[in-house]
Amino acid sequence: MRKTKAEAQKTREQLLQSALDTFLENGVSRTSLAAIARNAGVTRGALYWHFKNKEDLFEALFQQIFADCGTSFAACLEQPDRRSLRRMFVDIFDHIQHNALHRRLIIILHTKCEFTEETRPIMAAHQKYIGLWEQQLRRILETCTDGGELPADLDINLAVHYLHAVTCGLIDIWVYEQQTNLAALVPPIIDAAIHTLQHSPALRQAV
Repeated sequence: MRKTKAEAQKTREQLLQSALDTFLENGVSRTSLAAIARNAGVTRGALYWHFKNKEDLFEALFQQIFADCGTSFAACLEQPDRRSLRRMFVDIFDHIQHNALHRRLIIILHTKCEFTEETRPIMAAHQKYIGLWEQQLRRILETCTDGGELPADLDINLAVHYLHAVTCGLIDIWVYEQQTNLAALVPPIIDAAIHTLQHSPALRQAV
C-alpha cells in the first residue's frame, strides 16, 4: 500500500534524526546507510527512496538549517539597520544552542566528520551553503551601507570575511568548550564586531 505524503515526510524526518544520532555516535565514515535505516526502524529500501547516499542526507540537513535561518535573513533585509544585523546574529546563535538539529549537525561537522575521500562531497556541500550564507550577508551589508547604517566606503568583501571569521570563532569556542553560554558570550562580541564595521579604517575600501 502506497504511503501518504504525510507518512513519507514522517519517514524522511525519522531518517534525518537517525542519521544525526548515528553520525554522533560512530562518526560519519564509520556509519553505514544500513545502520541509519535500522536505527530509524525502516528498511534500506525506504531509506534509498529518500536518500541515495550520505551526501543526500547532509544536503537535506543543510537545506533545513538554511531555511530555518531564512527568517532572520529576511527580517534583516526588510529593516536593514545595525539593530537588525545584531538581532540576526543573536538569533542564529540561539538556534545553534537550542535547536537540536542545528546543534548536533555543527558538532558532527566539527568533531565527527573525518576528512577522507568519502566525505569530500559532504564538505563540498557544506562549502556551498557557507557560500549561500555569505551571499545573504553581502546583500545585508550592501543594503546597510546604501541606507547609511554602515559607512559607504565599507569594503564589503573584507567585511563578509571578517564576520565569517567572528562567527566561526564563536562556534569553535562553543563546540570545544561545552560549558560556554552563547547567550552571554554572543551579544557583546557581535556588538564589538558591528562597532568595528562602523569605525575600523582597516575595513575601508582602498582609495
